[in-house]
Amino acid sequence: MEDLRSISINEASKGWKTAAAHVKNLKNATQAIGHVKLENKIGTSAADLEDGDPLKTVTLATQRALQSFGGAGTVKSVTSDDLHRSVEFDAASAAAAPQAEETYSTHQPAFQCFEMCHDQFRDVREAFGISETRFYAVLGLQKKQVISSFSVIGSGEASGKSPSFFFLSPDQQYILKSCTPRDVKTLTRMLSSYRDHVKSCAISTDVKNAGGNAAVSPTNSSLLPRYLGLYKLTFQDHTPDVTLVVMTNFFAAAHEIHCKFDLKGSSYHREASEKERAKSTPVYKDLDWMREGRKIRFEKEDEVKHVRDRLEKDTLYLSSQKLIDYSLLVGIHEMKDGTTNVREHMDVVSARSPMGIQYFGLVDILTPFVAQKLLETICTGTLICRPGISCQPPKKYQERFITFVDEEVLACTGTGAGDS
Repeated sequence: MEDLRSISINEASKGWKTAAAHVKNLKNATQAIGHVKLENKIGTSAADLEDGDPLKTVTLATQRALQSFGGAGTVKSVTSDDLHRSVEFDAASAAAAPQAEETYSTHQPAFQCFEMCHDQFRDVREAFGISETRFYAVLGLQKKQVISSFSVIGSGEASGKSPSFFFLSPDQQYILKSCTPRDVKTLTRMLSSYRDHVKSCAISTDVKNAGGNAAVSPTNSSLLPRYLGLYKLTFQDHTPDVTLVVMTNFFAAAHEIHCKFDLKGSSYHREASEKERAKSTPVYKDLDWMREGRKIRFEKEDEVKHVRDRLEKDTLYLSSQKLIDYSLLVGIHEMKDGTTNVREHMDVVSARSPMGIQYFGLVDILTPFVAQKLLETICTGTLICRPGISCQPPKKYQERFITFVDEEVLACTGTGAGDS
């Protein structure tokens, strides 16, 4: 996988129109393409990658497999057992005759794709109000399509220390993130309890019809990442094997996001580096947030309480799973003259105030507190006397995170809001 991680991707947002054009004739796949603000679209079109680039091979293979899992593929059949479904593909040459059953713009090696824990993820998708038809229609390769319509973000363009790379669906609603073996182990271990947790947060039809709370997704009140599927691809040539988790994109917003913050409730080294600040869309951190006096502001106290309660319930769940190092990801649209009240068509979580629109959710929740993390806490936090380090035991991490949310993140600007 190291070959994939080291690939450099071109300037962000290049080529997304090309990707979208590949699916312009499919209603399910296109009804939301124009609903994400142009400035929020990210990634390089897979179609623009060089031939021979492993990511170009993987994106096309992934969409071929998802097409088959959705029931529209041309392979013999989808096989399944108690946990997984799988499909196998023979090699397909880009030089095949035009009348061949499967002809693509780039060579495809023989490969197999496993849809892991299919039944459990189907329940999760249902809890988030995502139909099976739309899920596979948006992510799968479309009829007569010969190249991937995904966009790609390499590890060099992503923020943070993770070597992961990312794919985005044509409508930018879904993100597919590469997983480490530890990520896969953690997610599959917790999947049953995660499913039960998000099902308990599903919003009833009556509440949806009533409009619900302005700061909550229209389908589910949980602020956890929306893990919708897990796919392992194994190739018969030199292409590295890869496992991808499908998530919704918190920033698939109808308003331009002007700045982004990654908040852990920690102070040690929690400010954006010079390298990060030099990026076209940097992600700032806790000390930057406090230095600028930022808040997620609401007009009513009950809205503040609702979001605070959701964050507490979600993070208590993470603590029960012995998980740490998660963040609250916040994207801010600054109100300017001419800002219109555009309807959000994607399933994003947002809050509106006179100062701006904030999009937010919890991310990076798959870090277990294992022996290595315990040693980091002892050496850096205790022996060197740095109590503000990010790494803490699960219960302490959760308590510090909620304290930070109470003191530095959530505020009310309405009547009776006090000095917030």
